[in-house]
Amino acid sequence: VDLVWYKNPIPFFHDRSNPLYDFDILFQDDGARSLRYAPYSANTGFYYVRNNDKTKFLFRSLLYMGDMVISMTSHQQALAALLDEHSSLTGLRVKTMSGVDFPGGYHYHRKKEIPFLKDIVQGKHVPYLMHMSWTTNKKNKLLFFQQMGLWYTKKECENGGGVDVANGLSGEGGLETACCSAEPLVTCHFKDKPSVEQCKGSGALIDRTGKSFW
Repeated sequence: VDLVWYKNPIPFFHDRSNPLYDFDILFQDDGARSLRYAPYSANTGFYYVRNNDKTKFLFRSLLYMGDMVISMTSHQQALAALLDEHSSLTGLRVKTMSGVDFPGGYHYHRKKEIPFLKDIVQGKHVPYLMHMSWTTNKKNKLLFFQQMGLWYTKKECENGGGVDVANGLSGEGGLETACCSAEPLVTCHFKDKPSVEQCKGSGALIDRTGKSFW
C-alpha cells in the first residue's frame, strides 16, 4: 500500500457541477513525460473509472492482453497504450488530474515542489491523497509516510506482525484497536525529505545532493 487519503475523493467525482464529471476515466498525473506513458502520463496508483460501456470494453481489452503487460513489465504502460487506442476507437474520455489535489512521488521528491509540500504538512492545503510513487522500494515508502504523519499502523503489526496480534486477541476491540493508532505515528528519518515535523536536527540525507527540507 503506497497511497493514503487525506479526505474522501468520491464526492468530488460524483459532483455533477464538477467540470470533470463527463470524463469516463480520471487519473493521477504520473509526472513522467516520456514516450512510454504518452500521451496522458496516467498513473495507475490512483484512478477513478465510471461504469459505462466504454470503460468496460477498455478493461476487458486489458484483461485479454496479459501478454502485453508481461512484455512491457508494467501494467501502467500497457494501460497507457490502450487509453490512447480507445480514446480514438470508442471516444473514451480520459482526463489526467491536477497534482495540486492528487499529488504523488513526482511532487514529493522534487525540490521545486518544496513550498507546495510545506503547505500540505502545515495544513494550509489539504489534497485528497498522497501517493508515494517515484520511490525506490516499499521500505522507503513506509519511512516517508511515517515522517509525513501519514502512518497509523503500530510497529508490532508491521511486516506481517498483524497475524500474530490477531491470533492473540481476546475480548472486544479487535484487530483495528490492536494495530491502528488514532493519531499518526510520526518518526523522523531523512532531513532532506518533506516531513510534518521539523526533522532538520535528526535523520540522515537520503539524496546525494540533499538539503534540509526545513
